[in-house]
Amino acid sequence: MSVALASVLAVGTQAQAQPQLQVELNRLEPMAGAADGCRLWMVLANDATGAEPVATLRLDLVIFGADGQIARRAAVELGPVGAGRTTVRLFDLAGLACDRLGRLLVNDVLACRIGGQDQPGCADMLRPTSRVGVRFGL
Repeated sequence: MSVALASVLAVGTQAQAQPQLQVELNRLEPMAGAADGCRLWMVLANDATGAEPVATLRLDLVIFGADGQIARRAAVELGPVGAGRTTVRLFDLAGLACDRLGRLLVNDVLACRIGGQDQPGCADMLRPTSRVGVRFGL
């Protein structure tokens, strides 16, 4: 095997080995007792083969209204979640009705600690998805 081919295969193997964190916007529900509040249900799956425990995953989210304008910005903590585990976190957006949400953007990763170490490239590991009529992405 040539050195060039071996290098390409090694790079491909490293790219495949990078852990992925599935972050899903799973559900929206009006907040009980709040006329204009919305509860967000988010799922963090850390179930990749060889996954390390996630101690901290703090995201800077920008919430866009249905009109496309920025409605709010929020810092949310999704950790901790153990290796091979999935967890659900709830976040309340007071003063913003669910039917007024248009999109959630992961604007930045404020903190990410996986396997006992800070992970500066954590944004590249995120795989945001949505099961509701609101887009969720990077």
